[in-house]
Amino acid sequence: MSKRYIFLLHISFWILFALVPELPMIFPDKKYPLYYYYYTLCSQFLNVLNFYLVYFLISIDFLIRRKIVTNLLKVLGAISFFICLRLVVIMIVYVYLAGFDYQEVHIRFYHIVLESYYSISFTLMALLIKFMIDWFNTQKQKSELLARTKTSELALLRTQINPHFLFNTLNNLYSLVYKKSDEAPSVVMKLSDIMRYMLYDSNSDKVMLEKEIEYLESFIELYELRLKEGRFVKFDVEGDIQFKMIPPMLLVPFVENAFKHGRKHYKVPGISIKLEVEGPRLDFDIRNYLPAGLGMNKDQQGGIGLENVRKRLDMIYPGTYSLNIEQTGDEYHVHLMIQRL
Repeated sequence: MSKRYIFLLHISFWILFALVPELPMIFPDKKYPLYYYYYTLCSQFLNVLNFYLVYFLISIDFLIRRKIVTNLLKVLGAISFFICLRLVVIMIVYVYLAGFDYQEVHIRFYHIVLESYYSISFTLMALLIKFMIDWFNTQKQKSELLARTKTSELALLRTQINPHFLFNTLNNLYSLVYKKSDEAPSVVMKLSDIMRYMLYDSNSDKVMLEKEIEYLESFIELYELRLKEGRFVKFDVEGDIQFKMIPPMLLVPFVENAFKHGRKHYKVPGISIKLEVEGPRLDFDIRNYLPAGLGMNKDQQGGIGLENVRKRLDMIYPGTYSLNIEQTGDEYHVHLMIQRL
């Protein structure tokens, strides 16, 4: 809690518990004796002294076993001290300010009850306000630590998504350059765009959906170089994708997984991808064929890449997404739905 809000909290407390109860004396409808004003002024001074001595000198960590007895003794000691001090002040006010004879001044039972009430009230109020401020600051620190941890984890997960893609592309590029293929310059440009996206654009929490789609298209084209199969991937985009934001490199692990485990040279298209946006909702659907007689076990269905995607989705879209992965015959199907981009 900032110093400004702590200051406002203290001011509000004293207006409510010190100023408001004394309004009848500030604007009296009847005349009070002068010594009564002296007593009220001294009592308010003791209230302030009581409150801030407890506030600054007594800790609130009662849940720490080693300090329970110590703190309780401090609290009881503070209450007892201020009860006695208040009773002494009553004597001083009556004798020295009001002019009563010393022998005529008696501390009565109601005096003890009233001063005990004030001492206990302002001691407990000081501890309560201190507890509220400390609790708020602790929760704020926890939230900041959680946010920093979440940011660090997301950054780490982004770097883990697709480490071997670069090596495969460089191998393909080497082959094209070696053969003096006309496709080499185009591959270099696409690889440059992909690396720029991975190194710079993906540092943001979210990017424009259009940029993510462009990245996917370049990624697919570079992967298709290895297959030497035209139109192996069918990629359809439907809906209004303008001004929509998405976490960077969130969808590419699904495409990479389809290339990695998919059946090559089987059907065209071997991989079908459909991205549909309807209002704030995004549906991403990807299907690929598996090699004959080869099923995907649980570990293959997850994989490091898809496991990282799940972690990112849990952190960014908790409770507002669904991810279904299933195998039907020789077809592998992944469907991701995000309710609100």
